[in-house]
Amino acid sequence: MDILADLKPLKHDIIKVLVDLSFLRKLNIPGFSFKSLSGSPTRVVGIDIGVSSSKVVQLKYDSGRAILETYGELQNKSYFTETSGIGSGFVKYLDSKLAELIKDILRESRVTTKDAVIAIPATSSFVAMVTFPVIPREEIATAIPFEARKYIPISLSEVVMDWDILTDEEGAEKIEVLVVAVPRQMIDKIKKVAEMVGLNLRAMEVETFSMARSLVGRDQTPTAIINIGSQFTTIAMVDKSRLRVSHNLSRGSNELTRTLEHSLSIGSEQAENLKKEIGLSDRPEDKEASSVMVPLVEVWMSDIERMISLQDRKAPRKIQKIILTGGGSSLKGLVEYTNAKFGIEVLKINPFSRLTVPPFIQPVLQEIGPGFSVAVGLALHEIGV
Repeated sequence: MDILADLKPLKHDIIKVLVDLSFLRKLNIPGFSFKSLSGSPTRVVGIDIGVSSSKVVQLKYDSGRAILETYGELQNKSYFTETSGIGSGFVKYLDSKLAELIKDILRESRVTTKDAVIAIPATSSFVAMVTFPVIPREEIATAIPFEARKYIPISLSEVVMDWDILTDEEGAEKIEVLVVAVPRQMIDKIKKVAEMVGLNLRAMEVETFSMARSLVGRDQTPTAIINIGSQFTTIAMVDKSRLRVSHNLSRGSNELTRTLEHSLSIGSEQAENLKKEIGLSDRPEDKEASSVMVPLVEVWMSDIERMISLQDRKAPRKIQKIILTGGGSSLKGLVEYTNAKFGIEVLKINPFSRLTVPPFIQPVLQEIGPGFSVAVGLALHEIGV
């Protein structure tokens, strides 16, 4: 493999299996996974199909290390042109178009493995914390489907559900259970498309868990991960390396782009540049652009603040750290703004830093890292380093 070629980032416009439903690797982030194959592969590719772009990361496992072999990004626009009119997210797009997209990004990224882990969008999953009195574990398993009806807005017959008991230590006054459900339609879609592409689908995982794996790992600090995508923002609360709650906001970085285009009468490319070069700047010469963006960011952060405050009131430990990720986190000045808003540590973590990579590519990975947190976490699924 020509690593000089394979490590260039890209910037372009199942066979029926018995699925084992289980949370995996309880020592780290529990991965809500639909695991298809057994055994450990030598190489795995993580595939993250986003709203505006898709990303892949291929890792090689060697002596406990995760070695980056190749990665890539492909814009979805030319593929997401026809819909079936059924479902939401990428479920609504034609199987043939999704298969074409995945084939193209794997080829352009020079991915060599067929072993794959594919992300389930956070917006297509339901995550809830359910509290029970101290009762035997077998009674919890019986009671969960009844409690889940309160949190899952569709029939339980239409979802695949799993749960993880988070607090059952001796002396506890209550038992907290994390319940996750995914529409069967989404599961069937991913399996069918993977078969069309010829992939060995090792697992499907809700992207929130993948993101937490790549950004938090074994860190025990109560942390809020804010993943700013193009159309949605996901807020995930993690404590002692375990996801406790996840929320989705129907706001994303495209809202800033559209507002800049309208307010300043500029094109989308110029608007994207203003977000990265000016952002939330308080310099007088930047005021025309920043004054458009600041009010929107204030609304975002007010929504996020309410969610974190609610979690702080309910959880035994308050959030002590915020991690910003996703393509929208490239907004200039956002780290400083968030730090001033919440008064706690705010970071943008490069998920590639958990991998073994050639030194010459590190500056590029540092820049693009926030957009690849899900893809890296998916590829790490099989070894949990």
